[in-house]
Amino acid sequence: MSRPYWVLDTGALLAYVQGVPAVGEALVEVADAEGTVAVPSTCLLEAYCLLDPGEHELLRMLRRNPAVRTIAPALDLDSDDEAPTIGSMARHTGRLGAAHTAWLAMINQASVITTQPDQIRVVLGDGWEILQV
Repeated sequence: MSRPYWVLDTGALLAYVQGVPAVGEALVEVADAEGTVAVPSTCLLEAYCLLDPGEHELLRMLRRNPAVRTIAPALDLDSDDEAPTIGSMARHTGRLGAAHTAWLAMINQASVITTQPDQIRVVLGDGWEILQV
């Protein structure tokens, strides 16, 4: 699979559920270009935690989109274990989901869609492409 163009954090997932046009438009553009969007598994779990059960179906629909990939961190003690890096980044971002988002963006050279750009910029810097929704 191709590297993702966007990484959606928890706030972007909540914005999608709330019908914020910019998120849907970004997804359509990526799908039209036959690209992909990454959703960190930690952000997906955070979003489910913050939504009412009646809103869960909207996230399920998003996850069924062929352009959307949910990505869990690599947790292999004998190989590439991403837990220490993501955990350390969380100390700076203030949230585990923001750290996982920043990590995925960094390793894929992907842009980020977020409601909290300062949390992402603290580790990726001011020059990173971030769409605030």
